[in-house]
Amino acid sequence: MVLCRTRTHFALPCSLILSGALVLALAFAAGFASAAGSGKSQPAGSQERLRELMTQRYETLKGLVENSQRMLEMGRMDVWTFQSLTDAMYRAQADLRTTAAERVEVYEKLVEVLTAQEKLLERQAEAGRATGVQVAQGKLVTLNARIVLERLRLGQPVSQP
Repeated sequence: MVLCRTRTHFALPCSLILSGALVLALAFAAGFASAAGSGKSQPAGSQERLRELMTQRYETLKGLVENSQRMLEMGRMDVWTFQSLTDAMYRAQADLRTTAAERVEVYEKLVEVLTAQEKLLERQAEAGRATGVQVAQGKLVTLNARIVLERLRLGQPVSQP
């Protein structure tokens, strides 16, 4: 993993810094395009505005995950960072669903994807390309998604970690 030093001299994974910069750029571009194309202002707090913002968040994350997939395939992003982005995208997608059954479907797919990524992380750790901490973080992301899925199935309130 390549580490970058910040002004405060903390070493951070470069892929994490690049991912953050990409998220900010995409969010800015999506917000600018929406503001320029809307032509009408909606009252703050309206359901339509909330839905629009949630859709923008999902679309931004979806684009980020697609670009990150290519970076992962080229070896320019670590699996754990990609797994975190994937988790955020599916959670944003679930937020857009209107029924519990639809949210369960999204979380079932999320758990499937995260489980596959977790196994990839384990293989990378065995090959010395990932750390034990990254594997544990990957397992934690998968466990959190499984907990939300079970709560949805039981009809319990769901809190986002």
